Amino acid sequence: MARQTKQERLSAVHQDALTEFSEIQKALRDERMQCLSDRRFYSISGAQWEGSLGAQFENKPKLEVNKIHLSVIRIINEYRNNRITVGFVSQDGIKDDPLSETCNGLYRAGEQASVAEEAYDNAFEEAVGGGFGAWRLRPEYVDEEDPDDDKQKICFEPIFDADSSVFFDLQSKRQDKSDARKCFVLTSMTKSAYGDEWGDDPATWPKEISQAEFDWFKNDVVYVAEYYVVEFRREEVHDWEMLDGKKRRFTKEGLEEVREELEAVGGKEVRTKKLVKKKVHKYIMSGGKILEDCGYIAGSAIPIIPVYGKRWVVDNVERCMGHVRLSRDIQLLKNMQISKLGEASALSAVEKPIVTPEQISGHQEMWASDNVKNYPYLLINPITDASGNETA
Repeated sequence: MARQTKQERLSAVHQDALTEFSEIQKALRDERMQCLSDRRFYSISGAQWEGSLGAQFENKPKLEVNKIHLSVIRIINEYRNNRITVGFVSQDGIKDDPLSETCNGLYRAGEQASVAEEAYDNAFEEAVGGGFGAWRLRPEYVDEEDPDDDKQKICFEPIFDADSSVFFDLQSKRQDKSDARKCFVLTSMTKSAYGDEWGDDPATWPKEISQAEFDWFKNDVVYVAEYYVVEFRREEVHDWEMLDGKKRRFTKEGLEEVREELEAVGGKEVRTKKLVKKKVHKYIMSGGKILEDCGYIAGSAIPIIPVYGKRWVVDNVERCMGHVRLSRDIQLLKNMQISKLGEASALSAVEKPIVTPEQISGHQEMWASDNVKNYPYLLINPITDASGNETA
C-alpha cells in the first residue's frame, strides 16, 4: 500500500474535521442558540422583541424596561470585587513550599504580562448572561526578536462569542473538558484581512449559530477554525541503574545511541515500561483546506478553558444557562404591560361626542366647561323632522 503524502494526509484530516464539526454543531445548535439569545436579550437594544412577540406587536409601541441588564451588571461587579484566583500548594500540604511559591509567582507574572483580567471578565460575563464562556492559553516567546532566546511565557487570551465559536467533542463529559479529545475554536476575519494573511480565496468555515434580527448592518466576514486534536502515542522507556546508584531513563530510540557506552561504564538495565503519552496537535483551517499545520503544542491538554453559569447533561446533550434564562418571561410581561400603557397614554383618553349644531344649540357652555365642573349629566336638544316631530 502506497504511503500517504503530506497533502493527502492533511486533506483527510480536514475532511474528518468538517464531518466531526457538523455533528457537534447539529447536536448543540438549539442549546447554544438559546445561550446566544439570552446574551442578546439583556445586552442589545431591541433584542427583547425579537421573534414572534415582535411580530405580534408590529406597528405598536415596543418599550423596554431592562431590569435584567442591571441584575447582570450587579453580579459582574460583585465578581470583580471578589475575584477567584489560582493558588499552587504542595502535594503533601507543606506550607511555604519553595516550588509552590515559584509556581504562584510565575502564574501571576503570566497574568500581568497578558490580558488575563480581560479574558476572565469576558468569560465570566458570557457565562452569567448566556451560560457559556471561555478563554485560551497560548505560549509566547519572552523575546521574539532574539533568535537565541527560547524562553516562553503563557498568555491568557479572551475568546469572544464562546457559545457560538467554541465546541468540544460530544464524548467529553467533564466540566473542565480535561477528557476532551477534540476542540474547535472559530475566529472571524474580514475578507481583506484573510487575503492578507493567507493569500488565497476565502472559504469560510461553516458556522450556523448566529442571530442578527436587529443588526441592520453586518460585516461580511470569513470564519477560520483552530482545530485541536489529542493524540495518544505508546512509548517504551528503559530504566538503567549506574554503578553509583543513580538511575537514568531512556526512550527506545535514545537508548540505541548510548547502549554501548552505558554497558562500558557498568550500567545495568533494571526495567522496561510502556507508557501512553498525550500530545495535542493543532491545525488552522478554512472551509476549503488546512491553512497551517502548527504541529504539537506545549502541554498534554487542550488549552481552552470553558466557564459555565449552570451546567448539566441531559439526554447525552450538554446544557447550560446563565442568570438571564429564568428571568426572560417576567421581563417580557413587564415590557408588554409598559408598552400597552404607553399606547393607551398616547391616545386621547376623552371621547369627543359627535353632534349636530341643532343638538348643541344653547348648551355650548355646559359642554365646554364639563372637564372643569364635571357635571353629573349633559343636555342636548332633540332632533325634529320637517313636521316638528322628534326623531331618534
